[in-house]
Amino acid sequence: MKQILGIRFKNINTLCYYKNNDEKIEVNDQVVAETDKGLEVGRVVKVLNEDDFKKEEKEKIKDILRKVTKEDLNTLKENDKMAKEAFLFCKEKIKELNLSMKLILAEYTLDATKLTFYFVSEERVDFRELVKLLASKYKVRIELRQIGQRDEVRVYPNLGMCGREVCCRTFLHEFEPVTIKMAKEQGLQINMSKLSGACGKLMCCLRYEEEAYKENLKKLPKVGEMVTVKDTEEEGKVTALDILKLKVKVKFGTSREDERFEVYDVNEISFKERK
Repeated sequence: MKQILGIRFKNINTLCYYKNNDEKIEVNDQVVAETDKGLEVGRVVKVLNEDDFKKEEKEKIKDILRKVTKEDLNTLKENDKMAKEAFLFCKEKIKELNLSMKLILAEYTLDATKLTFYFVSEERVDFRELVKLLASKYKVRIELRQIGQRDEVRVYPNLGMCGREVCCRTFLHEFEPVTIKMAKEQGLQINMSKLSGACGKLMCCLRYEEEAYKENLKKLPKVGEMVTVKDTEEEGKVTALDILKLKVKVKFGTSREDERFEVYDVNEISFKERK
């Protein structure tokens, strides 16, 4: 049975799938494959088999060319040196042309037939003159690709608030929407400085437990709702929720003199269930 490899090319590309028809390849092995930019070296991050894909999906998956060789690695080193020089040249020209863009990375394909420059900008940039200068200098296909703030973080090592390297640089291959609503549903205080990642946007990890929180919230009353303790039939108002533990803090009494607070498991109280 053929292997299907999930391959990541550099740090700012999404996960791509390729077939492996020959030698045994494992996670973290490097391979050479044809991409929309040309020949590139990528790292294997997943190894699957054909049964994991539908027939029409398998038909669209290309084959890898080969496992990376010593010659390929030497070529990569030389390309990286050339790319660094190109990066400095491009940065200088951006300054001369007074373009509103921040250059992030320059990268050659393995066969050095294409040179791509990645940049971030808060506005549309007319870089036609810059492309002419670069094409004249390097005599290869030139592409200037605008990327977002999240992609920018992938390029260089960054630590998240958890103290570990950011997810987008380690295992996260595609960005999914993250909203303030997710933070609210998880009972988090809406403090953007604490909820934002290295890219300045909401942390991707807010998605990881979102489904669990959603399911648990369906089993819990809302804050402010009146509930009844099953054993005593005493009625009180919900003041706080422990969403993961499915516990509810209930206030009893109507005045400061007789008020008290108790914590109950959700099964110990009755209330109008959410739809």
